[in-house]
Amino acid sequence: MISTSKELKRRARATLEGKYFLATSLAALLSLFSYLMMYLLSGFLTSSEGTLPQAPFWILWVIMILLNSLFEVGFIKFLYTLSSLGATKIPGTLIYGFKNQPDTFILTAAFRYLITLTWFIPAILRYLQIPYNLELTALPGAVFPVLLLLLAGAVPAVFLALPYCLSTYILLDEPYCSARDALKRSRILMQGQKKRMFLLWMGFLPLCLVGIGSYGIGFLWIRPYYHTTMSQFYLDLKQNKRKEKDVAE
Repeated sequence: MISTSKELKRRARATLEGKYFLATSLAALLSLFSYLMMYLLSGFLTSSEGTLPQAPFWILWVIMILLNSLFEVGFIKFLYTLSSLGATKIPGTLIYGFKNQPDTFILTAAFRYLITLTWFIPAILRYLQIPYNLELTALPGAVFPVLLLLLAGAVPAVFLALPYCLSTYILLDEPYCSARDALKRSRILMQGQKKRMFLLWMGFLPLCLVGIGSYGIGFLWIRPYYHTTMSQFYLDLKQNKRKEKDVAE
C-alpha cells in the first residue's frame, strides 16, 4: 500500500527524532560552503566591467553548483542511511560524493540542472542587470520583473524535474550504475507517481516561505526534513514495486 504524504512526513520526523542536531549541523556546513562560494562570486561580479559578468564568472558559477551537488550527495547519503538503516555515525559523510563515482553524480546533477535551471536564465540575466548602487525606492520596480520571470520559469522546471528526482537515491543504492541508467530508472520509477511527488513538494512550500522569512536560517531545519521525507518516499516506492513484482511472479 502506497503511503500518503502525511505518513511519509511522520516517518521522517520519527527518523530525525534525537538526531536533528547532527542533521542541522551538516546542513549548516553545506550552507556555509554555498555562502563562501557566493561571496567569492559576488566579489568577482562587482569587479567586472559592464552590466553582464565575464565568461570566467559563469565557469566559476557552474563549478560551484557541481561541487555543491557533490556535498549535497553526502548529506542525502547520511539521511537516506538514517532512514533505511538507522545508522548515525557515518565517517566522511559530506565527502561521500567525492570518493564514490563523483563523475557519475556530477553527470546526473548536470543533466538535472540543465533541464531545470535553463528556464531561470532570463530571470538570472535580468537580475544581473540591476545596479548594485540602486536606490531603495527604485528596488521594487527592478525586482518585480525578476520575480515574474522566476514564476514563469518555475512551472516547466518543476514538471521537467519530477521524473528524475530519484536518480540520486538509485545511485546511492547502486554506486556503479551509470548516470544514464540512473536517470532512466528514476523516470521508470516515477511513472504514475508524478502527481504524488508534486503534492509532496507543494506540502513543503509553506515551510519554504517560513525559511525565506527567517533569512534562510529556517532551512537548516527544513532541509533535513525535506531530504528525509524524500528518502522515505523512495523507500516506500521501492518496497511497493518489490511487492508488485513478487505478486506478478
